[in-house]
Amino acid sequence: MKFLRYFCTIFISLSFILLITGCTENITTPKDEDLKIEGYILEVEEGRILVAEDITSEKYEEIKDKTIDEIQEVDNERISLIFLSYEDTSSLKVGHKVDIWIDGGINESYPSQAGAKKIEIKN
Repeated sequence: MKFLRYFCTIFISLSFILLITGCTENITTPKDEDLKIEGYILEVEEGRILVAEDITSEKYEEIKDKTIDEIQEVDNERISLIFLSYEDTSSLKVGHKVDIWIDGGINESYPSQAGAKKIEIKN
């Protein structure tokens, strides 16, 4: 009888510990390098740009003249688009491949929206 009580106590204690550790939230603070995206510029307006993220140059050539709605339907896959607000868009041109560092968070919509703190044109 003592063995059964001892076994139940250990079993309940271990179950409680597993429950507590399994329900904790892993919160990490993103670093600046985690907030970097790469893509091709599809539109340039005063104060903001539209970028297609993580696509090849071939895919860019395929979608460059399409509207946002048409891009959504290309090959039945969703291409990640993001509008980025940026103060100095004068040196940015449609077709540039760019690295972008995000300032703050990204608003989840389609296309997504965010602010850019730095944009680098790639060769």
